[in-house]
Amino acid sequence: MQDFLNCYKYALKWVELFKDYPNMVQLNPVFFLKGHNYLLEALFYIQNKKKFQEALINFQIITSEKAFPKDENLEALTFLYLNLNSINLYFIDGSFDDGLKIIPKIEKELNEYLDRLDIHHTMIFYYKFASMHFGAGNNKECIFYLSKIIDNKSLLMREDLQCFARVLNLVAHYEAGLDYHIEKLLRSTYKFLLKINDLYEVQKEMIKFIRGLQDIYPQDIKSSFVKLYHTLMAYEEHPYERRAFLYLDIISWLESKIEDKPVHQIIREKYLAKSLA
Repeated sequence: MQDFLNCYKYALKWVELFKDYPNMVQLNPVFFLKGHNYLLEALFYIQNKKKFQEALINFQIITSEKAFPKDENLEALTFLYLNLNSINLYFIDGSFDDGLKIIPKIEKELNEYLDRLDIHHTMIFYYKFASMHFGAGNNKECIFYLSKIIDNKSLLMREDLQCFARVLNLVAHYEAGLDYHIEKLLRSTYKFLLKINDLYEVQKEMIKFIRGLQDIYPQDIKSSFVKLYHTLMAYEEHPYERRAFLYLDIISWLESKIEDKPVHQIIREKYLAKSLA
């Protein structure tokens, strides 16, 4: 339902129950970890960086204590929740250049946990790495990580992740100026999306737009971005369609093209405006 305020409210109650009854951490460590993850995810989506940082540090401290229960499953879950949320921290305010510094360490540790993580969560890490590079303007590095998702044929991976990886791949190829085989990419992306029969209108509009870019005169590019921006904004409050924006902040990318600013600057300005409101 994407009701993140209520998600935060109940995740906080969940986490505070463990504060009130600390002995329950030993009895139900998985529920303890999941509660903190829900809390962090809710704070990420409502973009409260201060509370997010506090909750993340608290989670880090508790899980690193000697008294915290340990087994292979708990270690894998702790790695997963701690590192995905550590990456999310940099998405809140668009500080992608700072976020890039933590990727090598996480990627190295990820290789050690591959046998304990399901393929979907492994691919989420690659999608986050790709999105971080895209936000920092490193389109070729973005494409490198997306290829790990697109080339993975596992049936255990969720199709929505495959969908958005392919759409972001198109955008990254366009941004990198690698348009010599964009037609082939467009066909394979559209074919894949049609096959799963779960096309968001947002995805349809993006593919239609990128396909049409080849026929637009350079002086008309900006007005085309403006037109797509207004088309997609109509879906921002749609209960089903707005889910697409959680995977791919395409609105900020369009604003960056319209205002001729880097994506990270647009996200930073939005974050500051929201913080001051």
